[in-house]
Amino acid sequence: MRTLLTISAAVLLAACSQGEDTAESGDDFAARVGSGEGGDAPAPTGTVAPAESTIARTSAVPAGANPLQLEKLGNIARVDLGASDGRCTFSKDAVEMLLVAAPDDTAVMGKGVVRIGGELINLSAEEGGLGAVYGGPTMTAEGVTVRVVPAAGNDSLRTADLYVAANGEQRKIAGGKWACG
Repeated sequence: MRTLLTISAAVLLAACSQGEDTAESGDDFAARVGSGEGGDAPAPTGTVAPAESTIARTSAVPAGANPLQLEKLGNIARVDLGASDGRCTFSKDAVEMLLVAAPDDTAVMGKGVVRIGGELINLSAEEGGLGAVYGGPTMTAEGVTVRVVPAAGNDSLRTADLYVAANGEQRKIAGGKWACG
């Protein structure tokens, strides 16, 4: 057994030491995969978002953005919707566009988030409590109003339409899903 362990260790050390002369630095690796500084790195693909785009820092539509064009929420790991007893998400064709949360207290307004112009935007509910969120909230931020109209009932997953209004115009996103839990 001891001989087998010694041989295994020698093989592993030999494998690790091969190619030391051609090892690349961390900067070389970063440049090669396109995330280093300088050079013409290819544009990133996929759904990996920069850290700064995972925080909702504003309650206003960014200048130059079309408030009627909600985007995929994407990475919202660092979004703070405050204390909540439940959350609901509106999605269309498996693309999440709105997340809303609220405590079970009608005196406290729910909070939500959408992405417009690449930025996460904080929304505030017009009515308080978890029941208002489950029933289909109207949410506002400076420059945009978002309203969810789910199918009747109390199911945790219902079909729903989403209305986005801004600048005297309205857009309807029909046939989505309102998932609550």
